[in-house]
Amino acid sequence: MNIVIVDDEPKIRKGLGKLLGQHEGWIIAGVFEEAQSALSFLYENDVDVILTDIQMPGMQGLDMVHKIREVNREIPVIIISGFSRFDYAQRAIELGVRKYVTKPTSPEEITQTLEQIDQELSQRAEALRQAVVPTEGSNPVQNLLILRAMEYIERNYPEKLSLKDAASALYISPNYLSELFKKTTGQNFSDYLNDVRMERSRVYLADVSRKIGDISELVGFSDARYFSSAFRKKYGITPLEYRNKFAAGNTKI
Repeated sequence: MNIVIVDDEPKIRKGLGKLLGQHEGWIIAGVFEEAQSALSFLYENDVDVILTDIQMPGMQGLDMVHKIREVNREIPVIIISGFSRFDYAQRAIELGVRKYVTKPTSPEEITQTLEQIDQELSQRAEALRQAVVPTEGSNPVQNLLILRAMEYIERNYPEKLSLKDAASALYISPNYLSELFKKTTGQNFSDYLNDVRMERSRVYLADVSRKIGDISELVGFSDARYFSSAFRKKYGITPLEYRNKFAAGNTKI
């Protein structure tokens, strides 16, 4: 689990780095004394958890979290603050902060929260490994960032979706995601997205009450003719031919 620490107090940064760095499987991916540098780092690196102060020079911690939430609603954030003000806590809740810890911090409280997050990430990764669409000759995907990209595709394939959209949601650069996706899966991002859409379209085609044009929209194609062309390129027959030949007889292609 990759962790980023953002705090303007050297003692806090050093203490958290030492405490968390001793935990097996936890990596301190970055330590920053102000939020803007942390944001720049997050654009280019795979991070699982963020620990941040609120009051810092320049951009405030909650403002940083707000920017993060504009592109990534899921990454866990733990606030470590010397202030117990209600308005801070309320905004933290609105931003989906996982934990609000007041200074002086409790090492046990922080580690327990992180252990819970680590366990959830592991369970989620395992579930994704079982749920992702397999590709011919592919091996199980182990990279958590790519699993998250696959999960993002699973959730959003009906929409107009691009590599840039997924990269923004994961808070990394499109080039980094593209290279890592290809290296990890053996497929381009767009090819994997197309495979997901094709697989889902076969499920919809089994429902003979659905029109082909409606199915094309359900799986992310605004043009039914382009959907039919892509389906034929993938499976060698048109969606209608597939429905007549395979779906009615419950035969797998």
